[in-house]
Amino acid sequence: MIRQTINLIILLTLNISIPDNSVQARMKCWTNNEGVKECGDTVPPEYTQQGYKELSKEGIVKDETKRVKTKEELEKEREKARAVAKEKEKVRKKQTHDKMLLETYNTIDDINDAKEQKIQAIESTIKYNKKRIIKLQGLLDNEEKSDADNQTLKQQIAENEKYIEYKIDEQKEIEKTYFEYITRFKELKGLD
Repeated sequence: MIRQTINLIILLTLNISIPDNSVQARMKCWTNNEGVKECGDTVPPEYTQQGYKELSKEGIVKDETKRVKTKEELEKEREKARAVAKEKEKVRKKQTHDKMLLETYNTIDDINDAKEQKIQAIESTIKYNKKRIIKLQGLLDNEEKSDADNQTLKQQIAENEKYIEYKIDEQKEIEKTYFEYITRFKELKGLD
């Protein structure tokens, strides 16, 4: 009797301490290479990358492991994210520019005045450099200079001419920029 009691206690202890795997384990279902759905306690290693579902003993999906994406799919996602970020940045910059435009200028005349001031400042610089070229040319025409001095004068004349060309291009860019300002200002204010 004592022996039976001891065996019963050992049996009960073992039942309590050893969990029933069939109750705790979830069934896992995956699709094989032929497109057939299979289920079992564990997913074969060759199918773990394809994704699978874990079902409760009642057959309810409890968890789903997505398939691992390919390098190409990951690169496409990154490219798409970069494109979205670039577009957001473009919109943000446009909004900032629009805000600056509306806060800086009250009328189209204000924009034209600002443009003319910049153009005139550049025109003054161009006139100054043209006068400098005339002086340098006068020095060059003086026959008393050495060849080294003449070479230096020619270089200075060329640099001034190049600077004038740069300033003329800058004027053209200002004209273009302020034309865009006026066009956008009219759009924002609803002017014709």
